[in-house]
Amino acid sequence: MGDKTVKSTKKDGVSRRQVLKGAGVATGAAAVSTIFARPATAAKFPNKPVKLVVPFGTGGGSDRTMRLIAPYLQKYLGVPVNVINVKGAGGWVAWDQQSKWNPDKDDHMLGTVNFPHVMSLLDPRMKRKQTLKSFNFIAWHSLDPCIWAVKDGDKRFQTLEKFLSVAAEKPNGLVMSTTAVGSDDHMGIAYAEKFLPNFKVRKVYANSDGKKIKEVIGGHTDAVGGNIGYYVPYFTDAKLRAICVLGNHRSPNLPNTPTFKEVTGKSNVVFAGRVFSVAPGLSKDKTDV
Repeated sequence: MGDKTVKSTKKDGVSRRQVLKGAGVATGAAAVSTIFARPATAAKFPNKPVKLVVPFGTGGGSDRTMRLIAPYLQKYLGVPVNVINVKGAGGWVAWDQQSKWNPDKDDHMLGTVNFPHVMSLLDPRMKRKQTLKSFNFIAWHSLDPCIWAVKDGDKRFQTLEKFLSVAAEKPNGLVMSTTAVGSDDHMGIAYAEKFLPNFKVRKVYANSDGKKIKEVIGGHTDAVGGNIGYYVPYFTDAKLRAICVLGNHRSPNLPNTPTFKEVTGKSNVVFAGRVFSVAPGLSKDKTDV
């Protein structure tokens, strides 16, 4: 992308050049292409298309980041890499399958697991058989901080201070779009409700960012919890406005957006950590590839 295509700067101070330079958003195309150097000993594996499983529907942050990296994986592996969406129960359906993959029959499957989302699946109160040892984690993919956003131009609130003030006037009067119970977005809201007096909101749950964004832009909900990596384009296009980052520090992608702690004095740090996994018991030579 040449300089002539990255001139616009929106009122939140975010330019497309800043977006491309920012750290932590899961593109990093140049870096990805340089770190992939296929070892000569791996010549015979894989020998058929690889399925890259996304545990959510199409159009969300996880789906988008995996579709961005798939061409680089394909180039490295020398076989097609097809993104497969296995949605349901906030990721539980896909993760239940991944924990049971057969190392022989499913050796061409590459899974993605989201933290902290998967911890709700493993909650001892659920009395499930899976533990963290049920998964064969091989690498981090990205760590994507959470944000809260409202519709750009919403006259009721364009800052976190104003949003919290309106929410405090009428507990449960505002509605926030979030992903499933136990997800990073849900935890960020739950922490705020725990830390701040009189902050209570109603929640609408969705299994994809696409649905959440439509809800808040359409005025069906008042705010949305999401992740920086997927939402930045909506900020640069003035469709949404970020009102806080749920991180220890401001994001280089949103330099003018304060952290939750800057505004409230309370630390509220939540993120989507995306990790690659393969079949439990997969042989070392295949796992290395």
